Amino acid sequence: MAAPLEDTFLYFAYGSNLLKKRIRINNPTAEFVGIGKLDGHQLDFMKYSDHWRGTSATIIPTDNSYVWGAVWKLHVKDMPALDKQEGVDTNWYFAKTVDVITPNGEKLQCRTYQQTINPPLRASHEELPPERRPSSTYLDCIVNGAIECNLPKDYVIELKKIPHNGQKASPKMIEKLNM
Repeated sequence: MAAPLEDTFLYFAYGSNLLKKRIRINNPTAEFVGIGKLDGHQLDFMKYSDHWRGTSATIIPTDNSYVWGAVWKLHVKDMPALDKQEGVDTNWYFAKTVDVITPNGEKLQCRTYQQTINPPLRASHEELPPERRPSSTYLDCIVNGAIECNLPKDYVIELKKIPHNGQKASPKMIEKLNM
């Protein structure tokens, strides 16, 4: 994988932005670089999104856990749009720099986002509580994006086990996804 140029940055996506169609709604120049693993973090869901009609994904720092995701290269001029999409301006998420390890062992510094309020840690066998479940639309974006990006099969199997809340995203969000 090539290092980013000075006018670009690398972004690690682990939620709906795994899906190429989704990230390009607000970031049309996003270029897929590859996949990577973020060690020391757990995927979880917390804050309810009216757009998605369910909770949105976050990462929680923790030992003995990891999150797979997509690495995207974006132009620095797209950073404000990405920050806005992630709700940095409304204190929904905050941006942070993380080290992501590619399948060939290369370490990449990437921008990613973590929710400002995180749920308590769950044990690996503990099911997601009903009030913290994503909508079926949001979960489909994550699972389909993981498949599209070719994340490890065992990780995709775990994503498919995440229960959803039975809701579909708002008509406006579904329209954006179908464009």
